[in-house]
Amino acid sequence: MTAVHSLLVTFVAAFGASLAFTAIVKSLATLLGILDRPDGQRKLHDRPVPLWGGVGVYLAMLVGLVVARGGRFGVGPSLDELAWVVAAAAGVVCVIGCIDDAFRLGPRVKLLLQTLSVLPVVLAGYSVEQIIVLGWTIEFGWLGIPVTVLWLVGCINALNLLDGMDGLASLVGIFTAATMGVIATYLGNSYVAVVAVALAAALAGFFAHNRPPASIFLGDSGSMVIGMVVGILGIQSTLKTSATLSITAPLVVMTLPAFDTVLAVIRRRLTGRPFDAADRQHIHHRLLDRGMAPWWVLAVLGAFCLATGVAATVATILRLEILAWCTAGVVIVAAVRFRLFGHYELILLVDAAARLLASLAARLSAQDAVFGPGRRLQRLAPAEAWVLLIEQLRPWNPCQLQLQVAEADEIRWQKVWVSPRVPARRPTWWVGVTSGPAAPSVCQLRVEGADPWALDPLSAFRLVRLLQLFADHFATQVPAARPETQRRAA
Repeated sequence: MTAVHSLLVTFVAAFGASLAFTAIVKSLATLLGILDRPDGQRKLHDRPVPLWGGVGVYLAMLVGLVVARGGRFGVGPSLDELAWVVAAAAGVVCVIGCIDDAFRLGPRVKLLLQTLSVLPVVLAGYSVEQIIVLGWTIEFGWLGIPVTVLWLVGCINALNLLDGMDGLASLVGIFTAATMGVIATYLGNSYVAVVAVALAAALAGFFAHNRPPASIFLGDSGSMVIGMVVGILGIQSTLKTSATLSITAPLVVMTLPAFDTVLAVIRRRLTGRPFDAADRQHIHHRLLDRGMAPWWVLAVLGAFCLATGVAATVATILRLEILAWCTAGVVIVAAVRFRLFGHYELILLVDAAARLLASLAARLSAQDAVFGPGRRLQRLAPAEAWVLLIEQLRPWNPCQLQLQVAEADEIRWQKVWVSPRVPARRPTWWVGVTSGPAAPSVCQLRVEGADPWALDPLSAFRLVRLLQLFADHFATQVPAARPETQRRAA
């Protein structure tokens, strides 16, 4: 049996097993009440739909891998090793997903479990020590372990976030696995192609049940399995050596789920919502809200995946990585330009940038108001300059200001100001400066505050400059003044 025939048999076995296992899981989930019920807000399906579809996908993929071991792939123990790692890692996240589907784990707990589930994969040697992108080699060394963990956890959550419409996550998984399988075959990593075929076939069989209108959902048990296996395939499909990865193809192939994840982060961050807060603003929701039928949405997003997948494949064959990146960029820009998706997040970014620039301009204006009239400060008497300093410190909401001017170890002038507006409590920050060495006297200024949020890097820089300006002024002007000690709490 040739390698092509073996792959075909693997596909047929996984596809048939997926059809059968999904039907069984559908009945079991319905019997146990593991259902996704509509809520009239995010979940708009017209009836409760069973979950745990990922169990059928996982079991079917295992069938495909078992059948593949009997084929003539000429890959030796490489397939066995990868198959065991994939089976174990995907099995763990499948169990985590089943628990989440049934009991709704908290986002932090789920993230922790996802991280723990990928650690064995990395510790088994499936990590990247260096990557190649656009001809540049980036060495990671031991940092390759956390980078690989981030990649796998990112893939898991990217597919999880994308799973919000009938057939979408399974269709994206099919395109992604097929593309990585083709690239792996071309690069001589045929054992990776076997796993890719098994996953694509299992998802194709599941798609028959999950196509609109879906009779079963993947649930977290399925989307996380797809993300885990796709993440491992992304690492293994384009390996140049045992630990060197050409990163362009995996990233470009994952453009759609990655772009949707980035948009979700931007949207939730700029609207003040927590990252784990679900919404109906994902790519597929936007297209549905435009009046597109579900099958048309699948066609548009499927074409998106096909374009980036073909670009990644052609770029790999022609060794022209810039082609893949340009294609992904053009597709994203076109989607935003024609307001298919991403336009709302672009508006949020532009608005945030405008507010940031306005804030910086206001701070710079306030800074100019203090540091611009330097000559005017030189004409002020020490007592007048002290009043001006207190006024200029208002933006930092200080609780106490101390000043001491000394000459030859003799205190010439000393003042303490205590704010009546800030409750008496232990300061959480303080800033102190000393006048420059050229001054005839030594002036020390110290300001304390109780508000821990009053000092960001820019305002701290401004505060130091302000204090230094006044310290130099007092050190120059006070020697002519009569020594005095005063404490005032106005």
